[in-house]
Amino acid sequence: MSESRTVLAPEVIKRCHDLGQADILVGIPSFRNADTIAHVARNAARGMVQYFPGLKAVLVNSDGGSKDRTAEVFLSTPVPEGVEKIVTPYKGQPGKGSAFHAIFEIASRLRVRICIVVDSDLRSITPEWIRLLGEPVWKNSYGFVAPYYIRHKYDGTITNNLAYPLTRALYGRRIRQPIGGDFGFTGSLAVLFSHMDVWQTDIAKFGIDIWMTTMAVTEGFRVCQSAMGLKIHNVKDPGSDLASMYAQVASTIFYLMGENDVKWMGVKASTDTRVFGDIRYEEPSDIAINIENLIDHFIRGCSDYINVWARVFEPANMLEVSYARQSASSASLIFPETLWAKIVYDFAVAYNFNCDIPCAELVQSMVPLYCARTAAFALQTLNMSNMEAEQLVQLQAEEFERLKPYLVQKWIKAKESTVIRPENLEPRSDIEATA
Repeated sequence: MSESRTVLAPEVIKRCHDLGQADILVGIPSFRNADTIAHVARNAARGMVQYFPGLKAVLVNSDGGSKDRTAEVFLSTPVPEGVEKIVTPYKGQPGKGSAFHAIFEIASRLRVRICIVVDSDLRSITPEWIRLLGEPVWKNSYGFVAPYYIRHKYDGTITNNLAYPLTRALYGRRIRQPIGGDFGFTGSLAVLFSHMDVWQTDIAKFGIDIWMTTMAVTEGFRVCQSAMGLKIHNVKDPGSDLASMYAQVASTIFYLMGENDVKWMGVKASTDTRVFGDIRYEEPSDIAINIENLIDHFIRGCSDYINVWARVFEPANMLEVSYARQSASSASLIFPETLWAKIVYDFAVAYNFNCDIPCAELVQSMVPLYCARTAAFALQTLNMSNMEAEQLVQLQAEEFERLKPYLVQKWIKAKESTVIRPENLEPRSDIEATA
Protein backbone atom coordinates (compact mmCIF):
# COMPACT_ATOMS: atom_id res chain seq x y z
CA MET A 1 0.00 0.00 0.00
CA SER A 2 1.23 3.51 -0.83
CA GLU A 3 2.45 5.29 2.29
CA SER A 4 0.56 8.39 1.14
CA ARG A 5 -2.73 6.47 1.42
CA THR A 6 -2.04 4.74 4.71
CA VAL A 7 -4.29 5.18 7.74
CA LEU A 8 -1.61 3.87 10.09
CA ALA A 9 0.81 5.82 12.25
CA PRO A 10 4.52 5.47 11.36
CA GLU A 11 5.23 3.40 14.47
CA VAL A 12 2.46 0.94 13.53
CA ILE A 13 3.84 0.64 9.99
CA LYS A 14 7.28 -0.06 11.50
CA ARG A 15 5.76 -2.68 13.82
CA CYS A 16 4.20 -4.42 10.81
CA HIS A 17 7.52 -4.25 8.98
CA ASP A 18 9.36 -5.76 11.96
CA LEU A 19 6.83 -8.60 12.24
CA GLY A 20 7.11 -9.23 8.51
CA GLN A 21 4.26 -11.65 8.05
CA ALA A 22 1.50 -13.36 10.04
CA ASP A 23 -0.96 -16.18 9.41
CA ILE A 24 -3.93 -15.27 11.58
CA LEU A 25 -5.06 -11.90 12.92
CA VAL A 26 -7.86 -11.02 15.31
CA GLY A 27 -8.87 -7.35 15.30
CA ILE A 28 -10.81 -5.64 18.09
CA PRO A 29 -12.25 -2.16 17.39
CA SER A 30 -12.83 -0.16 20.56
CA PHE A 31 -14.04 3.07 22.05
CA ARG A 32 -14.27 3.37 25.83
CA ASN A 33 -14.30 -0.40 26.44
CA ALA A 34 -11.82 -0.67 29.32
CA ASP A 35 -14.29 -2.78 31.30
CA THR A 36 -14.61 -5.54 28.68
CA ILE A 37 -11.60 -5.48 26.35
CA ALA A 38 -9.33 -7.59 28.58
CA HIS A 39 -11.87 -10.42 28.53
CA VAL A 40 -12.19 -10.20 24.76
CA ALA A 41 -8.40 -10.03 24.20
CA ARG A 42 -7.67 -13.01 26.49
CA ASN A 43 -10.20 -15.26 24.82
CA ALA A 44 -9.22 -14.21 21.30
CA ALA A 45 -5.53 -14.89 21.99
CA ARG A 46 -6.25 -18.25 23.61
CA GLY A 47 -8.46 -19.21 20.68
CA MET A 48 -5.70 -18.51 18.13
CA VAL A 49 -3.14 -20.57 20.07
CA GLN A 50 -5.49 -23.43 20.94
CA TYR A 51 -7.18 -23.93 17.58
CA PHE A 52 -4.56 -22.69 15.13
CA PRO A 53 -1.30 -24.09 16.55
CA GLY A 54 1.79 -23.41 14.50
CA LEU A 55 0.30 -20.31 12.87
CA LYS A 56 1.87 -16.93 13.55
CA ALA A 57 -0.79 -14.99 15.47
CA VAL A 58 -1.36 -11.26 15.88
CA LEU A 59 -3.91 -9.51 18.09
CA VAL A 60 -4.81 -5.94 17.07
CA ASN A 61 -6.69 -3.26 19.00
CA SER A 62 -7.89 -0.37 16.82
CA ASP A 63 -8.96 2.32 19.27
CA GLY A 64 -10.82 5.58 18.70
CA GLY A 65 -9.01 7.70 21.26
CA SER A 66 -10.58 6.25 24.40
CA LYS A 67 -9.95 8.26 27.57
CA ASP A 68 -10.72 5.33 29.89
CA ARG A 69 -7.39 3.51 29.34
CA THR A 70 -8.85 0.95 26.92
CA ALA A 71 -5.58 0.69 24.97
CA GLU A 72 -3.51 0.44 28.16
CA VAL A 73 -5.75 -2.36 29.48
CA PHE A 74 -5.38 -4.19 26.17
CA LEU A 75 -1.58 -3.93 26.24
CA SER A 76 -1.36 -5.10 29.86
CA THR A 77 -3.62 -8.12 29.33
CA PRO A 78 -1.57 -11.35 29.50
CA VAL A 79 -1.74 -13.50 26.37
CA PRO A 80 -0.13 -16.85 25.53
CA GLU A 81 3.46 -16.91 24.34
CA GLY A 82 3.76 -16.39 20.61
CA VAL A 83 0.83 -14.00 20.24
CA GLU A 84 1.98 -10.57 19.10
CA LYS A 85 -0.03 -7.47 20.02
CA ILE A 86 -0.49 -4.21 18.11
CA VAL A 87 -2.39 -1.13 19.27
CA THR A 88 -3.27 1.44 16.64
CA PRO A 89 -5.29 4.63 16.76
CA TYR A 90 -7.50 4.97 13.73
CA LYS A 91 -7.79 7.96 11.44
CA GLY A 92 -10.80 9.39 9.68
CA GLN A 93 -14.38 9.71 10.79
CA PRO A 94 -15.15 8.48 14.30
CA GLY A 95 -16.80 5.10 13.94
CA LYS A 96 -16.47 1.35 13.83
CA GLY A 97 -15.75 1.30 10.10
CA SER A 98 -12.73 3.56 10.50
CA ALA A 99 -11.42 1.19 13.18
CA PHE A 100 -11.89 -1.72 10.79
CA HIS A 101 -10.09 0.17 8.03
CA ALA A 102 -6.93 0.23 10.16
CA ILE A 103 -7.33 -3.48 10.95
CA PHE A 104 -7.75 -4.29 7.25
CA GLU A 105 -4.58 -2.40 6.38
CA ILE A 106 -2.57 -4.17 9.07
CA ALA A 107 -3.90 -7.53 7.82
CA SER A 108 -2.92 -6.52 4.28
CA ARG A 109 0.60 -5.47 5.29
CA LEU A 110 1.13 -8.70 7.23
CA ARG A 111 -0.30 -10.79 4.37
CA VAL A 112 -2.46 -12.79 6.77
CA ARG A 113 -4.42 -15.80 5.59
CA ILE A 114 -7.18 -15.62 8.21
CA CYS A 115 -8.66 -12.37 9.51
CA ILE A 116 -11.21 -12.23 12.32
CA VAL A 117 -12.91 -9.22 13.89
CA VAL A 118 -14.83 -9.29 17.17
CA ASP A 119 -16.66 -6.61 19.12
CA SER A 120 -14.94 -5.11 22.16
CA ASP A 121 -18.03 -5.23 24.42
CA LEU A 122 -18.55 -8.99 24.19
CA ARG A 123 -19.23 -10.79 27.46
CA SER A 124 -19.98 -14.20 25.96
CA ILE A 125 -16.84 -14.67 23.82
CA THR A 126 -14.84 -17.86 24.40
CA PRO A 127 -11.75 -19.27 22.64
CA GLU A 128 -14.18 -21.47 20.70
CA TRP A 129 -15.50 -18.38 18.92
CA ILE A 130 -12.14 -17.92 17.21
CA ARG A 131 -12.26 -21.50 15.93
CA LEU A 132 -15.81 -21.05 14.68
CA LEU A 133 -14.99 -17.84 12.80
CA GLY A 134 -11.59 -18.95 11.48
CA GLU A 135 -11.86 -22.67 10.74
CA PRO A 136 -14.27 -22.40 7.78
CA VAL A 137 -11.74 -20.07 6.15
CA TRP A 138 -8.69 -22.19 7.02
CA LYS A 139 -10.04 -25.69 6.43
CA ASN A 140 -13.07 -25.28 4.16
CA SER A 141 -12.00 -22.47 1.81
CA TYR A 142 -14.81 -20.10 2.72
CA GLY A 143 -14.17 -16.44 2.00
CA PHE A 144 -16.49 -14.93 4.60
CA VAL A 145 -17.99 -16.26 7.84
CA ALA A 146 -20.95 -14.52 9.50
CA PRO A 147 -22.02 -15.32 13.06
CA TYR A 148 -25.19 -17.23 13.87
CA TYR A 149 -26.30 -16.22 17.36
CA ILE A 150 -29.04 -17.02 19.78
CA ARG A 151 -30.40 -13.60 20.78
CA HIS A 152 -33.27 -12.26 22.85
CA LYS A 153 -36.37 -11.36 20.87
CA TYR A 154 -35.79 -7.64 21.56
CA ASP A 155 -32.06 -7.66 20.78
CA GLY A 156 -30.92 -6.97 17.22
CA THR A 157 -33.96 -4.96 16.12
CA ILE A 158 -32.12 -3.33 13.19
CA THR A 159 -31.01 -6.78 12.07
CA ASN A 160 -34.49 -8.26 12.37
CA ASN A 161 -36.37 -5.42 10.70
CA LEU A 162 -33.94 -4.25 8.03
CA ALA A 163 -30.58 -5.95 7.47
CA TYR A 164 -31.71 -9.58 7.54
CA PRO A 165 -34.92 -9.34 5.47
CA LEU A 166 -33.31 -7.07 2.86
CA THR A 167 -30.17 -9.19 2.48
CA ARG A 168 -32.37 -12.25 2.07
CA ALA A 169 -34.82 -10.66 -0.39
CA LEU A 170 -32.27 -8.75 -2.47
CA TYR A 171 -29.37 -11.16 -2.77
CA GLY A 172 -31.08 -14.47 -2.11
CA ARG A 173 -28.93 -15.44 0.89
CA ARG A 174 -30.38 -16.27 4.29
CA ILE A 175 -27.64 -14.78 6.45
CA ARG A 176 -29.30 -14.37 9.83
CA GLN A 177 -26.83 -11.87 11.31
CA PRO A 178 -25.45 -9.78 8.43
CA ILE A 179 -24.54 -6.99 10.88
CA GLY A 180 -23.56 -9.29 13.72
CA GLY A 181 -20.29 -7.52 14.49
CA ASP A 182 -18.07 -10.63 14.62
CA PHE A 183 -16.79 -12.03 11.33
CA GLY A 184 -14.10 -14.22 9.81
CA PHE A 185 -12.72 -13.76 6.29
CA THR A 186 -9.75 -14.45 4.08
CA GLY A 187 -6.72 -12.23 3.89
CA SER A 188 -7.54 -11.54 0.25
CA LEU A 189 -10.93 -10.10 1.27
CA ALA A 190 -9.19 -7.93 3.89
CA VAL A 191 -6.96 -6.56 1.11
CA LEU A 192 -10.02 -5.84 -1.04
CA PHE A 193 -11.76 -4.08 1.84
CA SER A 194 -8.70 -1.97 2.66
CA HIS A 195 -8.36 -0.66 -0.90
CA MET A 196 -12.00 0.42 -1.35
CA ASP A 197 -12.55 4.18 -1.40
CA VAL A 198 -15.50 4.37 0.98
CA TRP A 199 -13.96 5.64 4.19
CA GLN A 200 -15.47 9.13 4.15
CA THR A 201 -19.00 7.71 4.19
CA ASP A 202 -21.43 6.01 6.55
CA ILE A 203 -19.51 2.80 5.85
CA ALA A 204 -16.82 4.27 8.12
CA LYS A 205 -19.43 4.29 10.89
CA PHE A 206 -22.08 1.66 11.61
CA GLY A 207 -22.56 0.85 7.92
CA ILE A 208 -19.41 -1.29 7.95
CA ASP A 209 -20.94 -4.66 8.88
CA ILE A 210 -23.63 -4.72 6.20
CA TRP A 211 -21.11 -3.39 3.65
CA MET A 212 -18.70 -6.25 4.41
CA THR A 213 -21.43 -8.89 4.19
CA THR A 214 -22.89 -7.47 0.97
CA MET A 215 -19.44 -7.08 -0.61
CA ALA A 216 -18.61 -10.71 0.16
CA VAL A 217 -21.86 -11.89 -1.44
CA THR A 218 -21.80 -9.64 -4.51
CA GLU A 219 -18.09 -10.19 -5.20
CA GLY A 220 -18.63 -13.95 -5.36
CA PHE A 221 -16.85 -15.11 -2.19
CA ARG A 222 -18.08 -18.32 -0.59
CA VAL A 223 -20.14 -17.33 2.44
CA CYS A 224 -21.17 -19.40 5.44
CA GLN A 225 -22.33 -18.95 9.04
CA SER A 226 -21.02 -20.35 12.31
CA ALA A 227 -23.16 -21.22 15.34
CA MET A 228 -21.80 -19.01 18.12
CA GLY A 229 -24.42 -19.66 20.80
CA LEU A 230 -25.62 -16.76 22.93
CA LYS A 231 -24.42 -13.26 22.21
CA ILE A 232 -24.13 -11.30 25.45
CA HIS A 233 -23.01 -7.72 25.03
CA ASN A 234 -23.91 -4.17 26.02
CA VAL A 235 -27.48 -3.97 24.75
CA LYS A 236 -28.96 -0.66 23.54
CA ASP A 237 -32.54 0.57 23.72
CA PRO A 238 -34.03 0.78 20.18
CA GLY A 239 -35.89 3.97 20.99
CA SER A 240 -33.06 5.81 22.72
CA ASP A 241 -29.67 4.63 21.47
CA LEU A 242 -30.02 3.25 17.93
CA ALA A 243 -31.26 6.14 15.78
CA SER A 244 -27.83 7.02 14.35
CA MET A 245 -26.95 3.37 13.85
CA TYR A 246 -30.23 2.73 12.06
CA ALA A 247 -29.73 5.69 9.72
CA GLN A 248 -26.18 4.64 8.87
CA VAL A 249 -27.12 1.02 8.21
CA ALA A 250 -30.12 2.05 6.10
CA SER A 251 -28.16 4.54 4.01
CA THR A 252 -25.43 1.95 3.36
CA ILE A 253 -27.95 -0.70 2.29
CA PHE A 254 -29.73 1.72 -0.03
CA TYR A 255 -26.44 2.90 -1.55
CA LEU A 256 -25.39 -0.72 -2.15
CA MET A 257 -28.74 -1.40 -3.82
CA GLY A 258 -27.91 1.27 -6.37
CA GLU A 259 -24.43 -0.14 -6.90
CA ASN A 260 -25.65 -3.71 -7.33
CA ASP A 261 -29.10 -3.50 -8.92
CA VAL A 262 -27.98 -5.62 -11.88
CA LYS A 263 -27.04 -8.37 -9.42
CA TRP A 264 -30.14 -8.35 -7.20
CA MET A 265 -32.83 -7.50 -9.74
CA GLY A 266 -33.02 -11.02 -11.14
CA VAL A 267 -32.85 -12.91 -7.83
CA LYS A 268 -36.22 -14.64 -7.43
CA ALA A 269 -35.90 -16.56 -4.16
CA SER A 270 -33.56 -17.13 -1.23
CA THR A 271 -31.52 -20.16 -0.23
CA ASP A 272 -30.15 -21.32 3.10
CA THR A 273 -26.57 -20.46 3.99
CA ARG A 274 -24.57 -23.29 5.55
CA VAL A 275 -24.11 -23.13 9.32
CA PHE A 276 -20.96 -24.63 10.87
CA GLY A 277 -21.21 -26.04 14.37
CA ASP A 278 -24.19 -27.16 16.40
CA ILE A 279 -27.09 -24.76 16.85
CA ARG A 280 -27.89 -25.36 20.51
CA TYR A 281 -30.72 -23.27 21.89
CA GLU A 282 -30.03 -21.47 25.15
CA GLU A 283 -32.43 -19.09 26.83
CA PRO A 284 -31.11 -15.52 26.66
CA SER A 285 -31.39 -13.19 29.64
CA ASP A 286 -34.41 -10.91 29.61
CA ILE A 287 -34.07 -7.55 27.89
CA ALA A 288 -36.33 -4.64 28.74
CA ILE A 289 -37.86 -2.65 25.91
CA ASN A 290 -39.58 0.71 26.33
CA ILE A 291 -42.61 0.31 24.09
CA GLU A 292 -44.16 3.59 25.16
CA ASN A 293 -41.00 5.46 24.17
CA LEU A 294 -40.99 3.77 20.75
CA ILE A 295 -44.60 4.74 20.15
CA ASP A 296 -43.90 8.32 21.25
CA HIS A 297 -41.12 8.48 18.64
CA PHE A 298 -43.57 7.32 15.98
CA ILE A 299 -46.26 9.82 16.99
CA ARG A 300 -43.78 12.71 16.94
CA GLY A 301 -42.50 11.51 13.57
CA CYS A 302 -46.00 11.68 12.15
CA SER A 303 -45.91 15.41 12.79
CA ASP A 304 -42.27 16.04 11.92
CA TYR A 305 -42.07 14.03 8.70
CA ILE A 306 -45.59 13.80 7.33
CA ASN A 307 -44.67 15.93 4.30
CA VAL A 308 -41.59 13.82 3.55
CA TRP A 309 -43.52 10.58 3.82
CA ALA A 310 -46.27 11.87 1.55
CA ARG A 311 -43.68 12.44 -1.21
CA VAL A 312 -42.04 9.03 -0.73
CA PHE A 313 -44.88 6.57 -0.09
CA GLU A 314 -47.40 5.16 -2.46
CA PRO A 315 -50.83 6.64 -1.53
CA ALA A 316 -52.10 3.34 -0.12
CA ASN A 317 -49.06 3.06 2.15
CA MET A 318 -49.52 6.64 3.33
CA LEU A 319 -53.12 5.83 4.21
CA GLU A 320 -52.05 2.79 6.24
CA VAL A 321 -49.50 4.84 8.15
CA SER A 322 -52.30 7.28 9.01
CA TYR A 323 -54.37 4.35 10.31
CA ALA A 324 -51.37 3.19 12.37
CA ARG A 325 -51.09 6.65 13.93
CA GLN A 326 -54.76 6.50 14.89
CA SER A 327 -54.27 3.09 16.51
CA ALA A 328 -51.16 4.13 18.43
CA SER A 329 -51.33 3.97 22.22
CA SER A 330 -49.16 2.55 24.98
CA ALA A 331 -51.11 -0.72 24.73
CA SER A 332 -51.87 -0.90 21.03
CA LEU A 333 -50.31 -0.24 17.64
CA ILE A 334 -51.16 -1.82 14.29
CA PHE A 335 -48.15 -1.72 11.99
CA PRO A 336 -48.04 -4.97 9.99
CA GLU A 337 -44.96 -6.45 8.32
CA THR A 338 -46.52 -6.01 4.86
CA LEU A 339 -46.75 -2.25 5.36
CA TRP A 340 -43.21 -2.13 6.74
CA ALA A 341 -41.75 -4.01 3.75
CA LYS A 342 -43.48 -1.69 1.25
CA ILE A 343 -42.31 1.38 3.16
CA VAL A 344 -38.70 0.17 3.15
CA TYR A 345 -38.91 -0.40 -0.60
CA ASP A 346 -40.45 3.05 -1.11
CA PHE A 347 -37.52 4.61 0.75
CA ALA A 348 -34.95 2.57 -1.18
CA VAL A 349 -36.27 3.90 -4.48
CA ALA A 350 -36.51 7.48 -3.22
CA TYR A 351 -32.93 7.31 -1.90
CA ASN A 352 -31.48 6.23 -5.22
CA PHE A 353 -33.39 8.29 -7.77
CA ASN A 354 -34.12 11.91 -8.47
CA CYS A 355 -35.97 13.40 -5.58
CA ASP A 356 -35.82 16.82 -4.00
CA ILE A 357 -35.45 15.39 -0.50
CA PRO A 358 -31.84 15.14 0.77
CA CYS A 359 -30.72 11.57 1.48
CA ALA A 360 -29.88 12.42 5.08
CA GLU A 361 -33.39 13.69 5.71
CA LEU A 362 -34.88 10.64 4.00
CA VAL A 363 -33.16 8.07 6.17
CA GLN A 364 -33.69 10.14 9.30
CA SER A 365 -37.41 10.22 8.56
CA MET A 366 -37.40 6.40 8.58
CA VAL A 367 -36.41 6.20 12.24
CA PRO A 368 -39.91 6.86 13.69
CA LEU A 369 -41.30 4.18 11.35
CA TYR A 370 -38.63 1.72 12.48
CA CYS A 371 -39.70 2.55 16.04
CA ALA A 372 -43.32 1.87 15.10
CA ARG A 373 -42.52 -1.51 13.56
CA THR A 374 -40.36 -2.45 16.57
CA ALA A 375 -43.11 -1.43 19.00
CA ALA A 376 -45.76 -3.37 17.07
CA PHE A 377 -43.53 -6.47 17.11
CA ALA A 378 -42.88 -6.07 20.84
CA LEU A 379 -46.60 -5.77 21.60
CA GLN A 380 -47.35 -8.81 19.46
CA THR A 381 -44.68 -10.94 21.14
CA LEU A 382 -45.01 -9.84 24.78
CA ASN A 383 -46.23 -13.28 25.86
CA MET A 384 -44.22 -15.29 23.33
CA SER A 385 -41.01 -17.19 23.91
CA ASN A 386 -37.91 -16.12 22.02
CA MET A 387 -38.30 -19.09 19.68
CA GLU A 388 -41.93 -18.20 18.96
CA ALA A 389 -40.96 -14.59 18.28
CA GLU A 390 -38.25 -15.80 15.89
CA GLN A 391 -40.96 -17.35 13.75
CA LEU A 392 -42.47 -13.89 13.28
CA VAL A 393 -39.08 -12.52 12.24
CA GLN A 394 -38.90 -15.23 9.60
CA LEU A 395 -42.45 -14.50 8.42
CA GLN A 396 -41.52 -10.84 8.00
CA ALA A 397 -38.46 -11.81 5.94
CA GLU A 398 -40.67 -14.00 3.77
CA GLU A 399 -42.95 -11.00 3.25
CA PHE A 400 -39.99 -8.95 2.00
CA GLU A 401 -39.31 -11.73 -0.51
CA ARG A 402 -42.95 -11.98 -1.55
CA LEU A 403 -43.11 -8.23 -2.15
CA LYS A 404 -39.87 -7.98 -4.09
CA PRO A 405 -41.77 -7.60 -7.41
CA TYR A 406 -43.26 -4.42 -5.89
CA LEU A 407 -39.70 -3.11 -5.44
CA VAL A 408 -38.48 -4.24 -8.87
CA GLN A 409 -41.40 -2.67 -10.69
CA LYS A 410 -41.06 0.60 -8.83
CA TRP A 411 -37.26 0.62 -9.24
CA ILE A 412 -37.42 0.05 -13.01
CA LYS A 413 -40.07 2.75 -13.43
CA ALA A 414 -37.98 5.25 -11.46
CA LYS A 415 -34.81 4.33 -13.32
CA GLU A 416 -36.45 4.77 -16.70
CA SER A 417 -38.02 8.12 -15.88
CA THR A 418 -35.29 9.75 -13.81
CA VAL A 419 -31.54 9.70 -13.34
CA ILE A 420 -29.62 8.40 -10.36
CA ARG A 421 -28.99 11.12 -7.83
CA PRO A 422 -25.57 12.65 -8.53
CA GLU A 423 -24.69 12.35 -4.85
CA ASN A 424 -25.39 8.62 -4.97
CA LEU A 425 -22.61 8.03 -7.46
CA GLU A 426 -20.57 7.91 -4.26
CA PRO A 427 -21.91 6.62 -0.94
CA ARG A 428 -23.43 9.24 1.35
CA SER A 429 -21.55 10.67 4.32
CA ASP A 430 -23.92 13.35 5.53
CA ILE A 431 -25.47 11.56 8.49
CA GLU A 432 -24.15 12.41 11.91
CA ALA A 433 -22.51 9.55 13.80
CA THR A 434 -22.31 8.83 17.46
CA ALA A 435 -19.09 7.49 18.86
